[in-house]
Amino acid sequence: MRKISNLSPFFGIEPIEKQDHTESCYMHIANHPVFAFVFAYFMEGEALIEIDDKKFLLGPGQLVLVPENKSIYIHYSRNCVGFNGSFTIDFLKDASYSVLRAQSPVLQSFWFDDAVFMGALMKRMLVAYDDKDKAFLKSGLDLILGQLRPGGKIAVVPEKFLQLVFDRNQVPLSVSEYASMLNVTANYLNKTVKNHTHRTAIDWIEIARLNLAKQLLKDTSIPIVDVAARTGLEDQSYFSRFFKKKTGMSPSQYRNEQ
Repeated sequence: MRKISNLSPFFGIEPIEKQDHTESCYMHIANHPVFAFVFAYFMEGEALIEIDDKKFLLGPGQLVLVPENKSIYIHYSRNCVGFNGSFTIDFLKDASYSVLRAQSPVLQSFWFDDAVFMGALMKRMLVAYDDKDKAFLKSGLDLILGQLRPGGKIAVVPEKFLQLVFDRNQVPLSVSEYASMLNVTANYLNKTVKNHTHRTAIDWIEIARLNLAKQLLKDTSIPIVDVAARTGLEDQSYFSRFFKKKTGMSPSQYRNEQ
């Protein structure tokens, strides 16, 4: 995020331009204070994020407000377009909005004309940020905060499934194993996940498996055969074929390029 030294108290905003994360990482918003609210508005794409050990799937037309001093961990994102930013509470004209007292992230979904308006507002705020127009930025934040309501769900997803699949301390399992853990049939799990996330259960498992493999391959002390086992694929040859199909590189090639 671009830094404007004389824009204080703090506010910052930047565009998200076709952003992809195929490896897990912490969201980095440059130059923002620890005690700042973070917001993001998605116009395209999808992102699976984790805040306070809860995972949320975000998509187009959704604006999320994250309370102060919260870490945001990105598990996966694809073709993300929109805006993100942050502000301290002393930047606001009006600090009485109930969403500012929420302990959990707050999300509002916008549709049709409202989504177009929100995108246009974000673009105008980006211009105002470059122009150091604090009056407009304060008014823009008032408009945004007035649209948000505490208690909104980040996304309607099979939450427990995503929590299990992206548990960094567990080996990725099969669809049937996750179904058994959730006391549902594999068919029901597949249908529910597909309906709510537009991806199949196996798609999410493979995303998590590849994500984990990339992290492990960066540690050259871990033999590739052990990387395969820790991603749930005991057969190293199968693991290598899986990895190359997804990345275009063999595991050893990927490791050598890091």
